[in-house]
Amino acid sequence: MTISEKNELLDKLSTHYNRVNYLKLLAKEKNASPDVIGQIEQRKTKLKAKIDMLLEDLYANWIGNAAQLKKSVDSGNQGLNGCIADIEKDINIAKRIVEALGYVDDVIKLAEGLLK
Repeated sequence: MTISEKNELLDKLSTHYNRVNYLKLLAKEKNASPDVIGQIEQRKTKLKAKIDMLLEDLYANWIGNAAQLKKSVDSGNQGLNGCIADIEKDINIAKRIVEALGYVDDVIKLAEGLLK
């Protein structure tokens, strides 16, 4: 993976992190339980730690195909954005938060895979 591809992937991961921040704020606004807010915060913290590790390791040989990794993160971002859109419209808030956490978990696993 080239430096340019690594930077692009890090940008996509950062976008995902920013959307998780928004998800947390939105969940608070929609009066989600403290347990749910805590779950979002845990995922946010874990994702941030992985992104920070990848930034430190930017010039190492990451495992994986850049195009497939970007596609996977894009898919996670789209899924997360869909969940957020429904939460904003008060549609199945609890269900969509759980689904959103699944997208965050998928992106965390992807980031972990890059660090192996």
